Amino acid sequence: MSARPVKMSRRARKAWLAAGWIVLGTATLTGFALWLNNRRDTDLTDPTSGITADFKEVGSVAKPAIRFLDVAREAGISIRHGPGSRGRTLPEDTGSGIAWGDYDGDGDWDLYVVNFHARFGGTPDPAGGNRLYRNDDGNFVDVTKGTGVEDLEGFGMGATFADYDADGDADLYVTNLGPNRLFRNRGDGTFEDVAEAAGVADARWSAGVAWGDFDRDGHLDLYLCNYVDYDHVGAPPESPADGPYEVPFTLNPNSFDPEPNCLFRNRGDGTFEETAEACGVSNPDGRSLGATLCDLDGDGWLDLYINNDVSTNRLYRNMGAEFEGESPILFADLSAITGTADPRGSMGLSVGEIGGMSGKRDGLPDLFITHWVAQENAFYQSVLTSGGDLEYRDKTRHFRLGENSLDMVGWGSALADFDLDGRLDIAVANGSTLEHSNDPLKLKAEPIFLLWNDGRVFHDVAPTAGKALARRHWARGLAVADYDRDGDVDIAIAINSGRPLLMRNETETGHHSLLVTLAGPPAARFGARVEVRVNDVPQTRWWGADVTFLGMHAGELVFGLGTSTAADELHVRWMDGSETTLAAVPAGRVQVDHSGMKSTTAQ
Repeated sequence: MSARPVKMSRRARKAWLAAGWIVLGTATLTGFALWLNNRRDTDLTDPTSGITADFKEVGSVAKPAIRFLDVAREAGISIRHGPGSRGRTLPEDTGSGIAWGDYDGDGDWDLYVVNFHARFGGTPDPAGGNRLYRNDDGNFVDVTKGTGVEDLEGFGMGATFADYDADGDADLYVTNLGPNRLFRNRGDGTFEDVAEAAGVADARWSAGVAWGDFDRDGHLDLYLCNYVDYDHVGAPPESPADGPYEVPFTLNPNSFDPEPNCLFRNRGDGTFEETAEACGVSNPDGRSLGATLCDLDGDGWLDLYINNDVSTNRLYRNMGAEFEGESPILFADLSAITGTADPRGSMGLSVGEIGGMSGKRDGLPDLFITHWVAQENAFYQSVLTSGGDLEYRDKTRHFRLGENSLDMVGWGSALADFDLDGRLDIAVANGSTLEHSNDPLKLKAEPIFLLWNDGRVFHDVAPTAGKALARRHWARGLAVADYDRDGDVDIAIAINSGRPLLMRNETETGHHSLLVTLAGPPAARFGARVEVRVNDVPQTRWWGADVTFLGMHAGELVFGLGTSTAADELHVRWMDGSETTLAAVPAGRVQVDHSGMKSTTAQ
């Protein structure tokens, strides 16, 4: 009897077909690259050609009078990051983040500042620990001890707010060098740590996180970035020994092996299961600092982009559209094919649509990434090819963002419209990890970037935007919110070994704004695409996807309307596939309900 042929399952056929197309695409791109290399001698290309002339051309553009004032102390925010003097170790220099969230549900944005209470082998500082500040009409009250989120045993790195259990209030996830915390909001102003019971108390060195319903089952999942397998044995003393200056190995991430990441799938019962390896996104060779779950190709499924330090960045496409209804959801590594396999030291990550600057709006997310010194920041613009494939083009120098960042170490960032003219500007927290050779216990301070968008290129207006922005800092985390509810975007910045800045926006332009919040299931909100049209010009954002470094921006999208007093249309595509459209939305605040039954606006 002849053997019966083995019938391949539908899922297996799809997997083989997808793999075949990927291999074919890679071969085609490789062949094209070899042909292009033979056509020109890239070693002789002058990367500075035309730069000076171009800068002279744009230098005379009239810039708006953007102004910010640091009001941290008078507003009640006085925490100092880190106890005592610097100890010359990588975790301390990496710093900590800062996050906005409305934990008490009163409609304004509260602030969580991450910290650590003791250095390695040091004595705990009673004044250390993280801080939760409740926002009371623009003034902040330290409510940490009463709420239970101090985490005195943790070496704090980052924080995010998310209603993981869908009970209507914001929970808090904190990453540490050591066990992470999941503080469940009890709804009475207090929290309890349920990380162990929920299965998300990863004890490695964790950094940034991303929230989103990657498998579209209606529950909010969590992607966790782990950095390196850190070992401080052999670290130098706090006071360097006599002799020639040397940089200790403890400051170099290349000295330590990378750690794999985690994808925690929410079971819907308050617990999570770890599925990163099964889904193909564990990224074991990456020293990961940040990630976003965002629908990068517009197919309705959340893809994953990961910032890796001194290791190649990764773009994983969610294959759920091809394998809908099957489990587990698989991701395809398209980093090389899409042009995003960036090997530089990547820290901050911001998501937004800037296609209008080059006349090529595609409604897909573009990626801004901050890097280490001498590596330039990056701005990847999404492009859909004629065949429907997703690619990215690095527009950093085209937008005049490369040269000014060569001497900087960039961390937290935000794409936000600071003058409400309808165009996304950029804020970047800079702070070197290089020591002063004559005083190795001190790092070099650097200026913060406030990059105004004139519609074609960006201009750094920080030196004239206020005293605090004109100074140099050891900045790390950066997160934006309209904390004082006056309709514009304010900035909170975490200062390594210093006190946070609370930069109140005092820009006077006469422009109007539309501030959009989403109400509904958390799984439908995270990653939702929000588009506002003003005079038939679209502005597009993705709710919760603009992640920043080790922190979180407020969950309110601020759209600049310019001189218009209303948006022509507001359209939301939720992550469960449903859509909501509102017409003729006046300037002010609007809450869009997932049910589509109601919305509220306020001037």
